[in-house]
Amino acid sequence: MASRDGNGWVQCAQGHRHWGRFGAAGLLAYVAAGLASPGAVLLQHRAWWSHHGGTWGLPGGARDSHESAERAALREAAEESGVPADAVRQRGIFTDDHGGWSYSTVLAEADGPFTVTADGDETDEAAWIDVAAVPGLSLHPGFALHWPELSAELSTVTIIVDGANVVGSRPDGWWRDRAGAARRLRDRLGPVAANGVTSLPDGMSSSGDGRMRWLPDVVVVVEGAARPAAADAAAGPVRLVAAAGSGDDAIVAMAGQTPGRRVVVTADRELRQRCQSVGASVTGPSWLLGQGGSGSNGGATR
Repeated sequence: MASRDGNGWVQCAQGHRHWGRFGAAGLLAYVAAGLASPGAVLLQHRAWWSHHGGTWGLPGGARDSHESAERAALREAAEESGVPADAVRQRGIFTDDHGGWSYSTVLAEADGPFTVTADGDETDEAAWIDVAAVPGLSLHPGFALHWPELSAELSTVTIIVDGANVVGSRPDGWWRDRAGAARRLRDRLGPVAANGVTSLPDGMSSSGDGRMRWLPDVVVVVEGAARPAAADAAAGPVRLVAAAGSGDDAIVAMAGQTPGRRVVVTADRELRQRCQSVGASVTGPSWLLGQGGSGSNGGATR
């Protein structure tokens, strides 16, 4: 596991020459658009001597043999643009596979623009750029090619689970211990939250060809006899939220108030309609329970 053992040129199956013996990764840090902001991304103005020098792109570089795409992207962003690892939250990985070589773009959300610095070697300038202004820059060709897809992914995906409905879709004795069944569902969804999903319900994304892995926030809403499960201190990556009253009312409120893209998981027809009316997408339990969360696309972990 030697440091910098990834440095070197390789030729991919398409006949192109690329930097990075084990592939490469870059960090697309962003501040999501809001009522008072059009959104911004952190870009690197590449040094003149580098490959495609003078263009704007992502801080990034070669992956070492032991590195995940996430680790490589964060390391390179820290080295080239002074990005603190704790300043961003990973939201997805877009992998452009050329056959024998791939570039992974790690999308990571920040609460707001933070101070960045150019290393003076590979980076002439590091700056936060308004999303709308990006197409007007002289962009690195690879980044320019995928910017339309990447720019569509600059928002969090939150999966809001109707706990009672999803638990009830599987006859595993849940009625004998509703709180225990909610905990089992939480544990089953842990890999989904940690490793992500490679598909979203229809109409939620333009990246439906397997190149994108989304790393969602996963929230399970519980009610009635399942409420005690939400008090479990060992909650892990999936949040259990106890509805104060009606579980359906809590889910609709969450679907309407949560920023970004929301996927409500339920088979309840009335609840589906209510959530769609507040702008959320809706899918059934089979979509959620069919997510493997293997983390094979870029080695994502959270």
